[in-house]
Amino acid sequence: MKINLPMPAISASVSCMDLGHMHEDIKAVENSTVSFFHYDVVDGKFNKCYILGDLLCQYLKNNTKLPVEVHLAVYDVEPYINVFAAKGADYIAVHYEAMQGQNPHKIFSKIRALGAEPVLAYKADTAPQTDFIELAKNVAWILKLTVNPGFSGQKIKQDAIKHIKMMYSMLKSANIDTRIQADGNVNASTAGMLAEAGATIFTGGTSGLFLRERSIQENIEKMLVPIHTVLSQN
Repeated sequence: MKINLPMPAISASVSCMDLGHMHEDIKAVENSTVSFFHYDVVDGKFNKCYILGDLLCQYLKNNTKLPVEVHLAVYDVEPYINVFAAKGADYIAVHYEAMQGQNPHKIFSKIRALGAEPVLAYKADTAPQTDFIELAKNVAWILKLTVNPGFSGQKIKQDAIKHIKMMYSMLKSANIDTRIQADGNVNASTAGMLAEAGATIFTGGTSGLFLRERSIQENIEKMLVPIHTVLSQN
């Protein structure tokens, strides 16, 4: 399912949901203005944790009408692409770092051939390289991590903010409208800073979207206040 994202757009991080009450959280997200689910897969090598499996992804797809972006924080991407495309992933994010020595365009083409749209992901400490624009032209959007994948409660890495600014400047100079998604420690206190750097898609998790003292929609509204302030000035 290819979607036209609103400006700005919010996604919901599945790894930050209450997985013991996943069905309830899915419905709460669907009753909000979240645009899609963000589903992290970490192989234990890309970062030192293991999340989330293919069967849980299938459960998610079977119980929501929202699109699902599968973020492959893995090094051996091709087997994972096959598995998660078969489970119905609408978008598959593959890491720049995992495609070194390979042809990224062939990987993007494979994702499309399997019925999904490719997203290009970068670790928090990876700056855009000279091939950034050529790659950015051929994906749905850019996923820029602002923390390490798989662990909640981390603070945004300042280098990641600098990288988003670099990416945004490069895209603007090349007159390319590919958008940037910020993922990690996105909340009402950090969202404005991320928007100012150039992000327009925001993945909400433990510190922002799933704060249990308020509803998901109330949390979204709080995050959107600083985002709209920044976007209205641009």
